[in-house]
Amino acid sequence: MKKNLHPVSAAAGKWQLTAFPAGKYFLELTSGTRTLMHTGRCCCAGFSEVSSLPELLRLHRSEDGFSVEFESSGIIPFGQEFKVGRTVNVINGAAVIRDSIAACSNGQVGNISLEPIEFPGPWAKVSYMLYGSEKLHTAKFRENAEFYCGAEIPWYIQLEHHDGTKVEFISGSDVWRHRAGQKIPGVSSEFRLADCDGTFTFERHVLRYDAETPIEKRPWQFESLIAWSVPGESTVAEKTFKIPGCLASRAVQRTLRHEIRSAAAPLTLTGFQTKFCGNAAHLERPGKKELEHLDLSELFQLYCWGNRQLARKETFLTIQSDENAPAQVLLKNLSLLPEQLDDDDNE
Repeated sequence: MKKNLHPVSAAAGKWQLTAFPAGKYFLELTSGTRTLMHTGRCCCAGFSEVSSLPELLRLHRSEDGFSVEFESSGIIPFGQEFKVGRTVNVINGAAVIRDSIAACSNGQVGNISLEPIEFPGPWAKVSYMLYGSEKLHTAKFRENAEFYCGAEIPWYIQLEHHDGTKVEFISGSDVWRHRAGQKIPGVSSEFRLADCDGTFTFERHVLRYDAETPIEKRPWQFESLIAWSVPGESTVAEKTFKIPGCLASRAVQRTLRHEIRSAAAPLTLTGFQTKFCGNAAHLERPGKKELEHLDLSELFQLYCWGNRQLARKETFLTIQSDENAPAQVLLKNLSLLPEQLDDDDNE
């Protein structure tokens, strides 16, 4: 573990993911000489995180060398003073990003715009899916065009280059938080997909309070996933085990972890489906009855944990999906053997 206020990176082959302690961008994803994606900075109650005072940026490397975690925090020194923290877990051409936002003074965060996601082009094709719709919207990339603007979240976005390189952004692991503006009286939200001079941008105004609406005293957390094309052919082991349900369920997790611990040879989990579950008990909030969630981040974490366990036996875990879309890049990467990350980052 290293602590500093300098950029830190995870890399393998031709790709590199870099985290910055300050500035316009938090993350930058590159493939060769091409920049695939930037994640910007959030905005709390009208105050931008670009003006924040960074506190730390740490890099944690797993013992097996397959995964890396970035941990950062900073303070927006205006208004209620807002603390913004992030963790990013990276493995095999994919990452889970967790944002935590809290007001240091009286706990009222107010309006929240999560960091914009930018994809420098040009791109060949744009695809996205709105929550509540089973239709995957696909369009040719057009500069300075607006592809979507509305209150419902485009939970899945994929962009494809002419050479076939793909990058995905997925907002669905805790979509119930991203959709909070749909459920709180006096609060709205707006999401926008548009291009600006060749850079495709996803804007996320998650919470907008009406002037007379009281603001809850509470912190907020949001989770997203990214995935990008990496070389490799999917591998199915001789021993397979079918995933018995939603991975957010503790019972399902216990079953799968027991199966992984018991494995003495390569193991492939099969039958995963990219679909939403509404059972709030899976999130340990049974009183809410229904909270929309997607278990892709749990699948990601199970892949990381499983390979750490099996690496001690000199074997591996892979995931085999029953479907080809959405999240096809993420699922393809989890069907590959874990890739050793470079050890020459600037820790």
